[in-house]
Amino acid sequence: MSTFFTNYHNLTDNGQAWSRGVEFLIQKKMAKDFYGLVSASLFRCRYQDYYGKWRDRIYDNRYIFNLIGGYKPNNKWEFSIRWNFAGGAPYTPFDQEKSRLADSAVIDATRVNAERYPDYHTLNIRFDRRFYFNQSTLVAYFSLWNAYNQKNIATYYWNKTDNKQDTIYQWSFLPIGGFEFEF
Repeated sequence: MSTFFTNYHNLTDNGQAWSRGVEFLIQKKMAKDFYGLVSASLFRCRYQDYYGKWRDRIYDNRYIFNLIGGYKPNNKWEFSIRWNFAGGAPYTPFDQEKSRLADSAVIDATRVNAERYPDYHTLNIRFDRRFYFNQSTLVAYFSLWNAYNQKNIATYYWNKTDNKQDTIYQWSFLPIGGFEFEF
């Protein structure tokens, strides 16, 4: 038997939830040397808890915007970018006073998903170089993830050493290179 639900005494399956939204997408397929895509999503996701209170779901960012584009000057080179922007996801904050007294994380159960992380945004840049053989292709690529080194927050945690809330950030600037073999 799974131990995932052992902290809960009674579980019921009579909850309610809803999600609503709209999405816009514009795509420019490869014509000449350029291609691109712009998308935007506006949405809300909520659920009703056991006590009848409506709360935001954990993936309720409310808006997401993406911009993707590329340039292929010839059949050997390709340059592309991807920029993402999203609203901050909801989270349940710590009860700061109780956490300090307990020297451990204590969430504020009266404020479930009542706070939001800061908005998220990042820019990824990629360069590809193709080498053609008889019946295969080798692609060498180099990417710069989070090119402008945005400090996006992944989560908050309780730092037991300093007995205070602290932050875990997502990847900072990260160069990546590699090869793809197509046959």
